[in-house]
Formats: sequence, structure tokens, C-alpha cells
Amino acid sequence: MRNQFIDVSSYQPDTVAFFQAAKAQGALGVVVKLTEGSEDGSAYVNPRAAAQIRNALAVGLRVSCYHFARYTSVADAQNEARFFVKIAKQFGMYDDTLMIDDAEVHSAADYQSASLAFLQEVEALGYKNTGIYSMKSFFTGGILNSHGFDSRKIWIAGYGVTELGIDNAAAWQYSSKGIMGIDSSYDFDGAFTIGSVSGNVPQVVIPETQPVQHVGHPASGTYIVQSGDTLSAIAAKYGTTYQNLAAINSIGNPNVIQVGQVLKVTGQPTAENTYFVQSGDTLSGIATKFGTTVSDLVSRNHIANPNVIYVGQKIYLAGNGQSNAYTIKAGDTLSVIASAFHTTWQALAQKNNIANPNVIYVGQTIQV
Repeated sequence: MRNQFIDVSSYQPDTVAFFQAAKAQGALGVVVKLTEGSEDGSAYVNPRAAAQIRNALAVGLRVSCYHFARYTSVADAQNEARFFVKIAKQFGMYDDTLMIDDAEVHSAADYQSASLAFLQEVEALGYKNTGIYSMKSFFTGGILNSHGFDSRKIWIAGYGVTELGIDNAAAWQYSSKGIMGIDSSYDFDGAFTIGSVSGNVPQVVIPETQPVQHVGHPASGTYIVQSGDTLSAIAAKYGTTYQNLAAINSIGNPNVIQVGQVLKVTGQPTAENTYFVQSGDTLSGIATKFGTTVSDLVSRNHIANPNVIYVGQKIYLAGNGQSNAYTIKAGDTLSVIASAFHTTWQALAQKNNIANPNVIYVGQTIQV
């Protein structure tokens, strides 16, 4: 069995039309992000979760839920599990809903024990159907042991591979750009895609959050934006530049980041043909600029309303666009590009409505 399903967070739409389109492309289930961290920490709740659950159910998709883990110890993991369950109950999730621990930040010295404690706490609070998600490297590298979770579901991310090499995997996230251009997975045993959730909302009383010192294995790879943060300050903290953070996180406007936003702080930008929406842009104007059509842009970017785009939005383009289009490569600067095309950086900035000539992105397509 290789039934397909998707997973969504606040970065994906929450409309009936979106889930209908996903179903039409082969999705039979969806895993919705509910929470991240603990109630005494980030206390993050996906603002689109309720609508995503409601509208996914409306089109007949099997709905599961996940929590993005930030715990640094067993006690911290139990706190995060209580927060996850609290929100799941508020959203009316029945007791046989598949509840997933998204364990991809190696933040605890004994990550296996902390992750198992999280799942056991979720089960103790009435949700009996649990599982864990992580990267293949966490299982093959010894951070997690897939056979140490008994019969709980093991969902593994492995891109560009023909097999996972994990003999008890229940699901495989095979691409971050599959159905609808988002994270897509294969379900091997039906847990994520077959049947409908039933039962009752658990009535177990959730214990109060216990004060926990958030210590353990230093987390790396991601950072949660806090009140007062700027991209340049975060960059300084991680020994990088705000331009690099903007590039690897596809941020069109480096002056606009949101509290609770999860940023990648390591890694390299992906080269793609893209355009970042500028003030005054329209979809038809962008289509004309790059020799394509509004309908292609709408389809390629899953835009529900072609009259609604926003400054900083990342728009994917087909191919290389017109002959006067240039896709930025690693190491490029606006002045270097200008020199290659016998113009000035000022002219390129004006032509492409680039407010800050020091901020361009690998994969961004500009007119020359």
C-alpha cells in the first residue's frame, strides 16, 4: 500500500478549495500542525489549524495531528505533550485521532527517552493512537531507534532515496514538493489515510504544567522568532548574515518577520526561478514581465484569488522566463549582474522595484 497524504501548517491554505485540489491530486489524508513547544515556552498554536481540520474533514480526508517538539528533557517533553493534548481537545479531536510527535530538533541529550515520554504522556491523557516523525538520518545515525517505540507509528522523511532502510516504517515523506507543491508522504498501512476518526474527546484531566529548566543538548538548525527580534540580530547570534537568512527562508522582505515564526539558521538557499512581489505589483503585471500567463502563475503557486497577492510573496516562475530575465546565482550581487549586462545596479534596482540593492536571493528572477 502506498496511499498518499500531505501535512500542513500555518504556511499552507485552510480553504475547502485547497483540500479539494489536494484530494483531486491523490491525497487521502492530512496531518495538521497544532502546536509547537510548551505552554510555558513558545506556547505556539497554528492559527489556521481549526479551519484546516474542519475543511479537510469536509472534503473527506483522514485527519491526523502533529506537534513540533522543542523539549530538552523528559519533564519538558511531558509538558509539551500536555500542551498538545490541551489544544487537540479544544479543537474537538476524538480519542482515536493519530497524534504525531514531530521530533526533528535534536534538543535533548537522550532524545529517545524524551520522545518516548512525550508519546506516553499523550496516551495517558486519552489519545491512544500515537506515532513519531523524524528524518531518516535521526534513525540511521542513532539519535532515535525506530524499534524503541513498540507498535507506535514510525513516519520518516527521506528525500531522493529509493528506500528508507527502516524495516518498521509506517509512512515515508518522500518529497517536500509533492502534491500541491508541499510535503507529501506514502502511507504503508493505512493509519494516515484509511477510515474516519471516531470516538469521543478524552475527558482525562490535564495536569498543570510543571516548571522545567529548558536545558539539554543545544538545539541547532532552527530558531523561533521572539518579540523584539530582527533578522539582522538573529543572524549575528548564529554567525551569519540577514541576507543569507532571508535567502534560506524565502523571506521577501527582511524587515518583516513574525513572532513564533520558525526560521532555518543553517543550510543553503535552493536555486529556483522565483520572483518576490514588490509594492504595486499585480499578477497580470508579473506575468507580462516574465513572458508567462496569469493562469500559469495561479496554477504553479496555488493562488486561490489572482487579485490577492502581497508584498514579499514568493512567486514561482516556469523555466527562465523572457530572454531579458536573469536568475540570481550564489555569489551574485546587483552590481556584478549590472556589469555583466552593461547597465548599472541603480537601473536594475529601479527596473525590478528592489528597495534594498544589498538584498537579492539565490533563485530570484529579475529583469535585465
